[in-house]
Amino acid sequence: MALQLQQSPLEEIDIIAERCGLRLPARPLPRTEDEPFAAYTPWLARLHQPEGRHWAEDLPFTFDAPAGWREAPALIQALTLLDQSARADRTSAPWLAFPLLLRRVGLTRTALPCMVAGDAAQRTLRDARPALLKRLLKQLTRAAEAGLERLDRLEAYMRRAASIVAGEHRAGKLADIARIALTRPCLAARSAAPLLGITISGAGKLLERATALELMTEISGRGSWRTYVTPDIAIAMGERAAERGRPPRTPIAVAAVADILHSFELEMAEIDARLERLGIGHSDDA
Repeated sequence: MALQLQQSPLEEIDIIAERCGLRLPARPLPRTEDEPFAAYTPWLARLHQPEGRHWAEDLPFTFDAPAGWREAPALIQALTLLDQSARADRTSAPWLAFPLLLRRVGLTRTALPCMVAGDAAQRTLRDARPALLKRLLKQLTRAAEAGLERLDRLEAYMRRAASIVAGEHRAGKLADIARIALTRPCLAARSAAPLLGITISGAGKLLERATALELMTEISGRGSWRTYVTPDIAIAMGERAAERGRPPRTPIAVAAVADILHSFELEMAEIDARLERLGIGHSDDA
């Protein structure tokens, strides 16, 4: 959202691919002279700052509350601050900081990356503020709904992966590839091999197996490395249709799935440590 407001041609999938160290087929090569990805790591660091800072900290202006502001709902207060921030700072910083502002005013428990919001008209006084406010409210509603849908798909992916691993006679490193995909949803054999501790050939075969089991989706273009993404990313890219209706019943005992999900959580720390040793970054970067 913030990049689009800055007239950048980059999309979310380009950022995900860059964090995974891959270039996806059919995506244009990003222009790098203006370092389009440079703001991402500092932004994540800010979102993970500990609680306790006041909402007025880091505002790019001195705030004088307008009449009626203190009596307004907290969300309207936050949008007013966003409006003034966007006029004072014409970079993407005010829009990127909005999830942090929502947390600081008590509207969310954590800073939610999906709640980046903004409107180019905030930088001018030409548009009527009530109309702008309505657009922002609709934008936030859509962002929250999309975030919940993605969370549902990720949770469904975890349950499905646990079910498949439990049902495979020789799962091998299938569970590892599913865990890694939660934090690095774009994979190729050359990027998965060091994470799994196996050869590139072995990683390629494992990714093919995961694709056959519908844990991954291949999106390779002609003449490129075979590239795979999780179903969630495939849906976001339009490579796969979202499932409709009631999800299929888990084919194994719930207790077994619960045990495997618990194992997923315990072993994520090990995956994070492995990524850090390889200098790839924290799992939240994916």
